[in-house]
Amino acid sequence: MSTFYLRTESIKIEDIKTLSVISDQDKNLIKNLLLPEPCLLEGSRGTGKSFLLKIAQIEIDENLLSSICVYMSFNISSLINTEDTLQFYHWMLAKTLKSLLNSLRRKGITINPDSASLLSNDENENQDDIVSNLKDIIKIYENSYKNKSDISIDSLPDIEDVKEAIEIICRENNLERIYFMFDEAAHVFRPEQQRQFFSLFKDLRSPYITCNAAIYPGVTYFGNSFEPLHDCVYLKLERDIRDPNYVKYFREIVFKQADNSLKKIIESQESNFITLCLSSGGNPRFLLNTLRNIQSFNSSSVEQIIKDFYRNKIWAEHTDLGDKYYGHKALIDWGRDFLENSVIPSIQKYNQVRLQKNKDESTIYFWIHKDAPETVKESLRLLTYTGIIRKVDSGIRATKAQLGDRYEVKYGCILSLDANPLNVSKVFFGKLTITKFPEFGKNSPSYSSIADLVEVINDDEKVFQDSIKNILSKPITVLQLLTVWQKNKLIESSINTISELHNKTESELIEKIYNVGPVRARIMKSAVNAELLEYISG
Repeated sequence: MSTFYLRTESIKIEDIKTLSVISDQDKNLIKNLLLPEPCLLEGSRGTGKSFLLKIAQIEIDENLLSSICVYMSFNISSLINTEDTLQFYHWMLAKTLKSLLNSLRRKGITINPDSASLLSNDENENQDDIVSNLKDIIKIYENSYKNKSDISIDSLPDIEDVKEAIEIICRENNLERIYFMFDEAAHVFRPEQQRQFFSLFKDLRSPYITCNAAIYPGVTYFGNSFEPLHDCVYLKLERDIRDPNYVKYFREIVFKQADNSLKKIIESQESNFITLCLSSGGNPRFLLNTLRNIQSFNSSSVEQIIKDFYRNKIWAEHTDLGDKYYGHKALIDWGRDFLENSVIPSIQKYNQVRLQKNKDESTIYFWIHKDAPETVKESLRLLTYTGIIRKVDSGIRATKAQLGDRYEVKYGCILSLDANPLNVSKVFFGKLTITKFPEFGKNSPSYSSIADLVEVINDDEKVFQDSIKNILSKPITVLQLLTVWQKNKLIESSINTISELHNKTESELIEKIYNVGPVRARIMKSAVNAELLEYISG
């Protein structure tokens, strides 16, 4: 039976290259991540941002011997709840310095007392003591969701001292550059954290430092001090289903993880596999998720999984964001209604009319006027985060030369509405054109229910904390990426809620999971943490 990795965090670093499939686009993205200029890598959930950051890390470790890569994830940031107005900035700084010192130690580099004192505001000259102090600060921040905390940051250094210390470290050890890879960098539903992240991102700019970060499309708040066009190289991770090498690329991804039995089945039912690839709309996680849930790889099962996933599961995940983050619920719910009740029916009607007129044209695209209400644009941005739609381009002229943005609806979301998706896919895809699409003007009647909404986004801190409490109180059964076996083992060990799971240390979890050895339990703990933090992060 094939075992598919749905998240990069579940893959050992030594297995990353073995499982990697690198397209020409990926090569270009990795090349940019290795340049001195800071980069932002934008992509929807599950598109492979973390994987590419890991590949870049490996490239630095193996080929740029005069550089050091420091990789870290900020996905636990939702749990920070302190009296510190710059809590996220200070937590990130502590986490970044701790990761830097640990990376230097792994390379056998010991910093001198002068550099050590610059990295500690209390002028501590011992590298181990500094790491210990930073670890304590990080832990207090990450446990602050339990009770709002007042944290002493007296030992944290000034950012200019940090850059000076890194310069000294590089000069003394013949290092050209320190690369920081920030994964899950800008938390989607906490704009103030994002603004603080980009302040740190910009503050760390130096001839000896390069910062790269993975972000989400449409829902990232840069703040007033950060301008993407001027302060970084802005990269996008998107895979167009119309690319001639698209299916080949995704087949290689699957074959890297599939057993021989599944490979033979896919080769014998290639058209069914192609439909699954196209349905995923360029998202590897969607494809792997549908493959692992197919009980038997025959036409009936494939059609059923396409309908179930793209009619129900993908929409339920989007709606769940509103249940987790109350401040955005109105926009999230409206966005789904707009897609299901206005956009998709318009696309279906458009395609039906073309079919009746014997025109070789079909579409999965739609157009929104550039002056549409901001609430509409915000709802669409949230849909791009989930991956249900993709913003293809801007400034596109439509009827009467009006300007607007063109979007793509996930191929599977359109195809799954047909009674026999496998039968129609080949012809439908063959007629697909990006130049034809339904249009929604600046005063479209479809906007009426959202145009009257006032302050539909509530960024109040109390609303956010209530959302986090709601998330932590949910049962572990909501964690979709955990296997049934993992969930059952946790429940058998009286670990029933997300909060109970998060509060267990690795050693406590290993001890609690009966009849499971430490190695397997540790692997399980890693997978549990990755999925837990994915859920908490949105």
